[in-house]
Amino acid sequence: MAEIEVAGAKISGGKMLLILPLLSALGGGLWAGFEFYKDYMNMKEQIQEYVAPDLSGLQEQLSVLDANMIKLQESVTEARDYTRDIKIDLKSDIERIEQIVDKTEQRVKDSEYEVRIQLTDQTKEVRELVDLADQRFDNKRDKVSSDVDRQLNELEERLKKMVQRALDNPLAN
Repeated sequence: MAEIEVAGAKISGGKMLLILPLLSALGGGLWAGFEFYKDYMNMKEQIQEYVAPDLSGLQEQLSVLDANMIKLQESVTEARDYTRDIKIDLKSDIERIEQIVDKTEQRVKDSEYEVRIQLTDQTKEVRELVDLADQRFDNKRDKVSSDVDRQLNELEERLKKMVQRALDNPLAN
């Protein structure tokens, strides 16, 4: 096997295979530390140069939004109160209309009752008139019938007399 002599020490090939990864790991660690330190220094410089942004515009916008929210709450309160007033007014109007409708219905019922009574009275009057007319008609019919019967009897008597005269007449033979 090959041996290397470094500063008076002899290193064989097997040991070399162990030392090389250790040296590369140590070098990688040193490089990572250097990069970390470099990033730390850059970050420190940025932190020291940091200036807080101007938030006064946001504060103004927030105060405008707050004022708008207060106005909106006031309008909602006014609208709610107005709606409540409308609701109360509508309720009273509906109750008043219901009372008017009830009174009107009662008047209609009373009128219907009065009309029925009047119709009943008128119906009685009409029936009485019809009965009177019927009686007059019956009386006149009876009178006409009796007149016709009397006239028929008279006619029959005259005819009998005429027939009897004709039969009694000797010239008629």
